[in-house]
Amino acid sequence: MTIPVSRVAAMPFFPLHEPPATGPQGQPLRRLNLNESPMPPSPGVIAAMAEAAGGAHRYPDGEAMALMQALSAKTGQPLDHLFVAAGSNELLAASAEIALDPGDGMVAPVPGFPTYAKLARQRGAVFTGVPVTAEGRLDIPAMLAAVTPQTRLMFVSSPHNPTGAVMTAAEIEALVLGLPPHVLLHFDEAYYEFGRAAGGPDALPLLARREGPWIATRTFSKAYGLAGARVGYGIAATPVLAQAIRKVRPNFSLNIMALAGAVTALSEEAELHALLESAATEQAYLAKGITELGFTPLTGAANFVAALKPEGAGDLQGALRERGIHVSGFDLGGRAALRITLGTRADHDAVLLTLREVLTANV
Repeated sequence: MTIPVSRVAAMPFFPLHEPPATGPQGQPLRRLNLNESPMPPSPGVIAAMAEAAGGAHRYPDGEAMALMQALSAKTGQPLDHLFVAAGSNELLAASAEIALDPGDGMVAPVPGFPTYAKLARQRGAVFTGVPVTAEGRLDIPAMLAAVTPQTRLMFVSSPHNPTGAVMTAAEIEALVLGLPPHVLLHFDEAYYEFGRAAGGPDALPLLARREGPWIATRTFSKAYGLAGARVGYGIAATPVLAQAIRKVRPNFSLNIMALAGAVTALSEEAELHALLESAATEQAYLAKGITELGFTPLTGAANFVAALKPEGAGDLQGALRERGIHVSGFDLGGRAALRITLGTRADHDAVLLTLREVLTANV
């Protein structure tokens, strides 16, 4: 069968190869490549989702009003500036839907979240990737310089995936004041809680200074441990922009179990703080361990550690995979780097032991 839309036919396809249930020779599988939480949902969240499952024969509240009200109380934002979706990925797509027509331009950092470039291709837009700095930080002057009269959408993320860099208040201010008003600014805060815990700025007051349109999106997948439930939310500059997002997202995309889990998770401050404290401890432990092995960790705050590989280290990602340890790799200005999701202490000890063995064997 011929695909009728040529831009879809031309898109690359990257199948999501799910790792096996266990590692080789029955070793534990350590899935440290998707930035999931190592901790399961709390008993309270699980109980709320289980109770909600009893009503699974009914459609969920399409307006997600209980969650919206909880988010309004949490963020201090009015209800008519908020919106929710099945994960923040759905909201990235909504921004592309409302901002891009074929031939329009999109600007985003590279390396960056692959969905940004994918959305440009889906919409028939022109993608302009702006390299991050050698330290893995967003190059705000270069991103502003990449904007043309045809640019309609810019994605930025803080903390940035895959480097973990957190934008400073000065960087956000330069971006919001320098970006022309004909461009929709999508501020991707998938790792928001980790950035704030590390001392990063609250972006919302700075975004509010912008004359042009902006959207900030967040997720329950990382700090709240609900990656499998798929819940995201966002804040828009105006009620009109928030309504545009709600118009284009699919009806009933948030199921009732996910809604119940998110509302409960949002109320459990102690559990959130415990996860963030554990993440900070494990991030420091893992960063110290790989530094001793010759890696150069990048400065950042998220639920992963990104680091430049030692010169001549070879295919460390493949060597780890052979031992049942899955991590991500990326290129930073011609230097190979690894991104390792924070897991348990046992996960990190296994990573460090394997890397030590492989690097020693290559000497």
